[in-house]
Parts: sequence; structure tokens; C-alpha cells
Amino acid sequence: MPILRGFTGNIQTLPPDIYVNELPAPQSDEVTMPDFVLGFVGCFDRGPLDSYVYVSETPTSRMAEIMTPVFGTASDNGELGNQLMVHLDKAKAKKAVFVRILGKGYATANLILNDRQETPAAAIKVSAKYPGAYGNIFTVEVGEGTVKDSFKLILVSDIGGKETYDNLLTVADAIETVNSKSVHFVLENAAQPVEDENFDVSKLMPAIMEQTQLAGGSNGAAVTASEYIGSYDAGTGERTGLKLLELAGKQITDFAYIGFSANEADKALAVMGEKYNNFSYCGTGAAKTVDEMAERRMTFDTDFMQMVAGDYYANTGAVISGACLSAIVHAVGNVEDSGLAKECLWINKASQEFDFDQLTTLFANEVACFTLKPSETENGALGWRMGNDYTLAQTEVDGSVVTDIRSRKVTRRRLNSWIENSLFFVAAKWQGKAMSKRLREAAELRMRTFLDNLKTPTNPLQTPKIEDYSVVFDDNAKHIDVFMQELKVKHFNTADWILLNYQGGASVEVSE
Repeated sequence: MPILRGFTGNIQTLPPDIYVNELPAPQSDEVTMPDFVLGFVGCFDRGPLDSYVYVSETPTSRMAEIMTPVFGTASDNGELGNQLMVHLDKAKAKKAVFVRILGKGYATANLILNDRQETPAAAIKVSAKYPGAYGNIFTVEVGEGTVKDSFKLILVSDIGGKETYDNLLTVADAIETVNSKSVHFVLENAAQPVEDENFDVSKLMPAIMEQTQLAGGSNGAAVTASEYIGSYDAGTGERTGLKLLELAGKQITDFAYIGFSANEADKALAVMGEKYNNFSYCGTGAAKTVDEMAERRMTFDTDFMQMVAGDYYANTGAVISGACLSAIVHAVGNVEDSGLAKECLWINKASQEFDFDQLTTLFANEVACFTLKPSETENGALGWRMGNDYTLAQTEVDGSVVTDIRSRKVTRRRLNSWIENSLFFVAAKWQGKAMSKRLREAAELRMRTFLDNLKTPTNPLQTPKIEDYSVVFDDNAKHIDVFMQELKVKHFNTADWILLNYQGGASVEVSE
């Protein structure tokens, strides 16, 4: 359900939907909400291009283990997506959605199995299920089946998968069987129409052959902003890139490109963030110096994206962009916490370290980065945390210029988004019902109870998440979607670390 921002007219003139004007409040255990879910678009060793992959960690399987059969193993020096897997594992991320992209002109590796006619002809086309150069090291073998007049297919992948399909009777049988069970391969009918009316194509069988490799796979040209943004075909419904990730827009909460940043592509991230009321993270594009980064930042005006400078390295060597790292530290923490709260214990170096003056410039222009700060591990040690944590907003929803830097907090925006989305779950039981006086009273009580619990939790182990709130309901509303007219929440007055440069022995802390 869309949320309008800065609306000043008559709420009754709006189409049915909950209208909430900037709702800042954090998570509560009292209302069941989806976990924070990361979303990433980028390059992997392998994987589907036409569908996003949702990965949810289980008590017995880590996220990286679940991803391996589809995207390949976590790597310290492979594709950036596979290096990202290392960081997700070390950060103990639980849920994420992934979209793989390839460059223009990519090809799917395949081979043709001929039939057993006196003059052999194409019978089955075998392709890698996920296109890419890795398909060149898949192999296929055809043998006699255990049952008379049958054949056997042995399909072997480079990621430890050996698939054997025995007692296949026809080409059609093989295609149906393999396509319904195979993790790595797709079979297609390659037989040409036969003029002889008496020839039974359905009884075709592939010829016996020794093991052979799939050939012709290619990842195509270098990926560009176009591939990251992606495409949508209204006729076929096919999507790629960010436009494919958009299908999971109501599930994901924090998302970024994997190791890529460019003006057009980053602006598409911001648009999606506002469209689905979640949060995006971008890099600094072609900007190399701090002054160039500050200049680029001023080309954005959005409260739904953060710009993060630099690349960072795990203690194993795997690289990650600051944008992806920021998305992770926000999603694995508590919703009311700033990204500053999460120490990245597995990070041991940055591609670019900033001095005091450079950090001051970045902070003044709300460009985030990760810096060395006192570590929680032991007295005197240093660890990597965010140096500042702000959005790219320059104007308020009413068009006025943002003059208070507190209004640019990533924490505030994510809390706003969380509570806005939470209200849909709180009010879900009244969707589509006529709002009688009794139902309006019940809905108001449930919503106030939800907000009261954020202010004064009933669970003594929980701390208050908001200082106070005010809410206005429309007693004449005919639908739950327009029942709540206005909600204002007061945040706690929390201190913010704006700049820390411990290598230079200086630190600054300012309260709101």
C-alpha cells in the first residue's frame, strides 16, 4: 500500500489507503513483522537471471551454505557477489534476496545429443540451468539404461553435483524427468520435424557417447549501469537487475548494488527506496577525492538513501563496498540502533583511509564511511565502525530546506519506514470491513496499544523505543485505510558520534 508524504489537503479525498505522515517508531515484539531482509543486485559465479533468489538461514544451514548450489561458493577473490557472501556469513546475516546480472551478449553453454538413426540428427539440447562461462566445465554422458531399451544420462557439475537419470525411455521422457529434478541442467527437444508420417519421433533415443563438455558459455561484455538498473518486458513479464529485485520490494528493507556505483543507477536505487518505503545504500560513483565525493553527494536529495565511501576487506581478503557493508550493519542490528552501533569485527583494512580534515568534509556533506574506533573486544584495541550515519535528504517533505542534521539520520528514516509498514499489519484484520462504531473503537484501541508499548513496554526486559506520540483518527472513516489521519512520534534525544579519527588521537561527540 502506498504512503503519501507531505499531503496537506483533505484526507477524505484520497483513495483507500492508510495515510501516515512520517511515522518514526521502532520495532515491537507485540506485532509480528517480517525480519529485516537485505537485497543485492550484482555479479556472481553463476545463478539465474530471470528470477530473484530469497535465502533464509535455518538452524542447521548458514546463508552461505544455502547459496552455494545456486551462486557458487563464497570466495575471497572471485566475483564480487561471491566475496559479498563471505561478509554476510561473518556478519551472521539471516535473510537476503539476490539478483544476478550478466553483461550484454552473454550466452548459455550447451551441447546437442544426436539420436540413433542411421543418419544421426539432433535429439536433445542440454544447457546449463544458469547461464555463464562456468557452464563450460559441466559434463554429460549417455549410456545404456538398466532396463532393456532404455538409456541413462549422467550429468556432472563443477560444484560437486553428479546427477544420474536411469531407465529413460524416450527424448520426451528424459526432458520431463531432468527438468523436474535437475539442479544444474535444462533439456530441450532439438529434433527437427520428420516428413515420414510413419516415423515415431516420440521413440527417439540419444546415441551412446563418452563424456563431453558443455560449450559456448559466456558472461558477455562488462556489466554497465544498464544491467544493474535492468529491464522489464511488459509483453513477457520478464525482468532483470533492479527491476527484478523490485518484485521483492515489499519484503526487503535494505538494499544495494554489489560493488557498483554510477549516477543513473544510484538514482534508480533512491526511487525504489521511496516507492517501497525501504532504504537503499549507494557508493560514490566515479568520485575519487573527498571533494569530488562531497560534490556528487549534492546531486542527490532523498531521505531513502545513504552514500558510503570506500571499499573494505575481510580478514580473509574478500572485498565489499561501503554501501553493501552499511546495508549489512543496519539490517543485522536492532531497528532503533544506528549503523554506528555495529562493530565489523571481521574487517581489517580499507581501500582508502581518511585523515581528520577529510573526515570532517565527509561528515559536513553527509557522506558516510567506516573508520577505526575503540573496539569492544579489549581495552586499547581498534575496530571498524561507521564514521557517520546520515541520509541524502536536502529538503523536507513539505519542500523546506533541511537545516537540522538530526533530520537526516538513517536511523530515523528506517524507524519511520518500519512503523509505517507495521501499521498495515496492526490494521490487517479490518481490511475490507465496513467500519462500524464498534470496529473503529477496536481498531483505535489496537493501534494505541501498539504505540503505547513502544513508549512503555509491558515486557520489563524491553526498553522504551519512543519518548512520546500523538495520533488523530477519523471517526467518520468508512475504511480502515483512511482511519488514521496523522501520527507524530517524538524520538529520544540521543547522542551522535559525528567524527572519530583515533589514529590521529582526536575524537568529537555532539548531542542533539
